[in-house]
Amino acid sequence: MLDCAVITRNDRFWLPQSVTLQMIRKVMRLTRDFTLTSELLGITIEEAEAAYEGWNKAPVMHGYRIPGREKAWQRDELIILGQMWNRGEQAGEIAKRLKRSRSSVSGKRRSLGLPARTQVSRETAEKHKTELRNSALKSNKKTILTWAQASVLTRTELRGRTYRVRCCRHLVTITCMARSDKTRWNEAANIECANRYFALQSHHIIAKDFLLTSDAIRSHASLEECIPESRRKKLDYFIYENAISYIQSRGIFRRDCNVMEGARFWTNSKLRRISRRARNSRRLRGLVAAYDLAA
Repeated sequence: MLDCAVITRNDRFWLPQSVTLQMIRKVMRLTRDFTLTSELLGITIEEAEAAYEGWNKAPVMHGYRIPGREKAWQRDELIILGQMWNRGEQAGEIAKRLKRSRSSVSGKRRSLGLPARTQVSRETAEKHKTELRNSALKSNKKTILTWAQASVLTRTELRGRTYRVRCCRHLVTITCMARSDKTRWNEAANIECANRYFALQSHHIIAKDFLLTSDAIRSHASLEECIPESRRKKLDYFIYENAISYIQSRGIFRRDCNVMEGARFWTNSKLRRISRRARNSRRLRGLVAAYDLAA
């Protein structure tokens, strides 16, 4: 149960069921899609592929095919169902987002075999949180913590530790500095955050999945220059294909800064070679001016 966090709503508590091998294979049998399986169960594509290996009478994974019947569930709807369910949202909240009935959402969740939830007392919920916390603190600092384990630790207790980001198709981790509350971002986390911004996911939701503050997410996105131009209302879910479509339609790509080492940024200009981060750095002001003069 180290991968399960307590879900709290209005002084009521639930514990979700752990994802099992049988659960993964059931979803794969119904969807025939590794990516969709990972979205529905909150696991990585690599974990879904590992469950497929050695499976006797395994189905052919040809990708999800939308049923021809009326009001059939679309692929994006299933992704939203999976993401919101894995974040602890209730069936009624998901139904409102999808503009479907609550019974339809509950029925689809059961038919797919997504993790069920058990309502527990406050004492049981606190006991589970204590077990998560103790297991995280006793583990080696080189061990990658689950999102559930990291979520019950303080920023001081997270120092020097690495934990998984929630609801990612691939393994994305965040590492905390050993002597401060600052975060060390890696390239996978940079790209994951940028893709979510390009897909117009709310920075509040991104912050919860990354276990950071909203201000930290917005500041990082600004440094990476990945804030989308759209003024549309931000979403509480993330469709990866929407991010790729946004990037391609605007000719956006990622490049290295010629002045600041390791400072990569997003741009749609082939002429830009200096990141905003370098231009705002007092230490590099002379280098930036010299580069502009040479250019």
